[in-house]
Amino acid sequence: MMERSKSLSGSYSKAYGDVRFGFEDNPKSYSFDGTVKKEDVVNQELKRRQRVATYNMYSMEGKLKKSLRNSFKWIKNKISHSFYNV
Repeated sequence: MMERSKSLSGSYSKAYGDVRFGFEDNPKSYSFDGTVKKEDVVNQELKRRQRVATYNMYSMEGKLKKSLRNSFKWIKNKISHSFYNV
């Protein structure tokens, strides 16, 4: 039983030992020493502001569409109500 598990782990390490997950490709993606450049902070803040502005734009666009939809629905109901009740 013990011998079988050794051979299984050996075959596993041979088959999957050279698998890389792309962490080595971009070493500057994350800093473990805690130092952050001022430019990085500024860029992150600009990206955050742009992202928030985009969310606000989508929110306003949705409110406008809903308002227009409700307005057309109201007009349609008024016209159909006056047409069928005459």
